Amino acid sequence: MKDNAGRRMGTTRAPAHSANISGSNFGNNIRIQQSFLNIFHRNRRRSMVSPESTASPIIQAQLKEKERTDCRRSLSFHDRDARLENISPVQQDTCEWIFQMPVFQNWYEHTERDNGLLWIKGNPGTGKSTLMKHILKYCQAEADYAIAAYFFNARGAQLEQTPLGMLRSLLFQLLEHEPRLYDQLLPIHRKKQQDYDSDDWEWREPELKSFFLSEIPKCQSRPLLLIIDALDECSELDVQKVAEFLEDLSKNAVNSGITLNVCLSSRHFPSIRFKKYQQLVLEKEKQHDEDIIKYISSNLNKKDEDIEEAIRKKSSGIFMWVVLVIRLLNRAHENGRVEAMKNVLDEMPNELEEMFAMLLDRDNSDKDETILILQCVLFAKRPLTPEEIYFAIIAGTNSHVLGMWDPLKITPDIIQRRIISSSRGLVEICKGEIETSGGGDT
Repeated sequence: MKDNAGRRMGTTRAPAHSANISGSNFGNNIRIQQSFLNIFHRNRRRSMVSPESTASPIIQAQLKEKERTDCRRSLSFHDRDARLENISPVQQDTCEWIFQMPVFQNWYEHTERDNGLLWIKGNPGTGKSTLMKHILKYCQAEADYAIAAYFFNARGAQLEQTPLGMLRSLLFQLLEHEPRLYDQLLPIHRKKQQDYDSDDWEWREPELKSFFLSEIPKCQSRPLLLIIDALDECSELDVQKVAEFLEDLSKNAVNSGITLNVCLSSRHFPSIRFKKYQQLVLEKEKQHDEDIIKYISSNLNKKDEDIEEAIRKKSSGIFMWVVLVIRLLNRAHENGRVEAMKNVLDEMPNELEEMFAMLLDRDNSDKDETILILQCVLFAKRPLTPEEIYFAIIAGTNSHVLGMWDPLKITPDIIQRRIISSSRGLVEICKGEIETSGGGDT
């Protein structure tokens, strides 16, 4: 695929360099220079005097770099990459097949007249996000494109599940690839700071959408590749808005003579309308079924060909179903109930929703605790820390034992095991950042 990279790459750019104020020729005048920076940024909103007319070249470079940094940081937000970072890597020797498929190769090489859109569809739990993360890593390693990715997260904070969050994140990433975008974005950023006379302002979806459609096609020195995962985790209204935006962006790219490739994933519902695209339906691919076979063989503790084949047939291509079933079968094996493994498998519902219902009801003497922990997680306005979940369980089911937390007695390991046990394995602990507490596990 790299054979055509030279033709697509266009012009090359030298790496950007920024001056370091602590290593300048002013020696010990660091405090004087810093005072100048503070005064300039305090008064910049009230005056249109440019730093070029009032500062030395070294300070000009510092001012320019700081302004760019402030502008780019204004687009970022807490847990911008949380969903991507929390997706498990692919099982060894799985998912490689997609890079050999003609539909992927035609999309990557942009040989089809399809607006450069590859749409990966699949039922819930088929492993779309895992595959999308693998595609992202592959494209990054090939290095033929300027790449930006966004993974929607219905379980995350508001920005993680909205078009505004997507636009902010994509532009944040593209500024690193295409510094020329600052030429058009910095005036907008300056005006906002002047108008509000503070940092208490937010980017708006319409202005960022307009910026993308008008400026991105003009400023690309390299082909552009966007990866958008789990579009269905937007609201139903937002889903079609994002689809229309991606189509408009593709049309503008074609009209401007630049290469734009978009890889998008979603469930089959809600309905999304595109005029031109290539598609891949995950559960219908033979290689996806082979990946499930590899996963079963690698993760089932007891090697039994009959059980492995029965799991494959009942899974209907739903990777998450396989993961849950193998967890239950391994638990039976660890408890010495090898003869019961076949019965456990026979009792497993084929549908994922029925599987979740069974996990909540079956042999669950602490059902009230299970319901409570799921309510806490599902109805929380932000992701909760493990400690918050643990003590919410205690407060709701055994409040008379509440007291000062002794970390030596209630250790992180105890907290994690209680959460897994109470949720029947349906609540996972992931790395993330909590705005109200300054960070930690969620």
